[in-house]
Amino acid sequence: ETVFASNTSSLSITKMAEASGRPDKFVGVHFFNPVQIMKLVEVIRTDYTDPTVFDNTVKWVDQIGKVAVKCGDTPGFIVNRL
Repeated sequence: ETVFASNTSSLSITKMAEASGRPDKFVGVHFFNPVQIMKLVEVIRTDYTDPTVFDNTVKWVDQIGKVAVKCGDTPGFIVNRL
């Protein structure tokens, strides 16, 4: 039932999900600094992430007043590729 989330931008969310033994419950949730000012949050899914877990994570990000950007597991930040 517990969702694992990592704030990392340099480690593979997929590899961490695989190592967890529960890859369907693993997501990346990357907050940008300074967190209290920046609204953008990357929500990162892997091929293993359960769609309900991902959708609930996006909803949680919205509930805390941030703007969720949905993305896959790639190195670095999505904003650096825009």
